[in-house]
Amino acid sequence: MYEWLRDTMVGRLQLPAAGVRPEATPEEAGLDSLAVTELVLIARQELGLELDEDELYGLRTVAEVAEFLRRRTEPVAS
Repeated sequence: MYEWLRDTMVGRLQLPAAGVRPEATPEEAGLDSLAVTELVLIARQELGLELDEDELYGLRTVAEVAEFLRRRTEPVAS
């Protein structure tokens, strides 16, 4: 999921590749409120996730954002 997130942040959101590192904070990577909104829309379209922007706030690193998205894409065990 990290690769998808990095590719989306750099390719679709046009954030500087040098800032998109696993240990970077979302702010350091360039994820401002507009970019978060765009990321949520892309995740809805491409991954079929129902997300709210507020769910991404409070995550401390790009790696945490990727892990959050990965967990949300896993099938629910029954």
